[in-house]
Amino acid sequence: MGGNRKNYKGNLFLGYMEEKSLEKIGLTKNETKVYLALLKIGTSKVGEILKESKLNSGKIYEVINSLEQKGLVSESTINNVKHFTATSPKRLLDYIEDKKKELAEETSLVKSLLPSLENLSEKKQNKIKVLTYIGFEGLKTAVDEAIDSMKQGEEICAMSVTHKKEKKFNDFWINLNNKRIAKKIRFRPIFSEKQSDFYKIFKKMPLTSIRVFDLFPQSPISIYGKDKVLINLYEEPAITLLIYSEKIANTFKKIFEEIWKMSKK
Repeated sequence: MGGNRKNYKGNLFLGYMEEKSLEKIGLTKNETKVYLALLKIGTSKVGEILKESKLNSGKIYEVINSLEQKGLVSESTINNVKHFTATSPKRLLDYIEDKKKELAEETSLVKSLLPSLENLSEKKQNKIKVLTYIGFEGLKTAVDEAIDSMKQGEEICAMSVTHKKEKKFNDFWINLNNKRIAKKIRFRPIFSEKQSDFYKIFKKMPLTSIRVFDLFPQSPISIYGKDKVLINLYEEPAITLLIYSEKIANTFKKIFEEIWKMSKK
């Protein structure tokens, strides 16, 4: 008796693994039940398939039709009654090969569409988008988003850079440069003062050129690449504005360049 119970559990486990394996290669749960049922009972009428698979009768023809399209079930008429037969399990390999071909065709299609899709995306991005972030975590999110969207070799220009804020903000800006430098993004900050350790640390960084303009207002404004502007307000609660606009970025870049010319090296 114990042996029979063990065999029963073993068969249940094998049946479960068969179902999960077939579902993994792309068959639905109902398709799997019908296909396995037909393999077990052979050529059968719909009623026999329903009994073995325990499916709802309302779905059976839809499932059989889908399996026929996949090449996993064939049909025949015996005494004017439709009968269905599972094709050889080897046909599963052909089914997988067919899926590979379809995937290759879809991949090729998407690749051919990419230029026009990206063009649509660029046109959409030309519209002004303004995002507001609150607090220290919000600032980190805004800056990460801005840098992640930049390409290697682009530049960040910043005005009114100052150490006069909470230490956690200064630490964040210092540590951020590892990511910036790894991406080979140049940095040109205009500091409001240079008598600080914050200034001295940036002075030694690679891909960084610094100038000082001590009359500039104390709200840092940064231009990231060609189309992003970041404005930081450090008073509690800290507020960060991230503006997506090539036109606005160009305007601030022109202001930056004029102040850069007047600034001290």
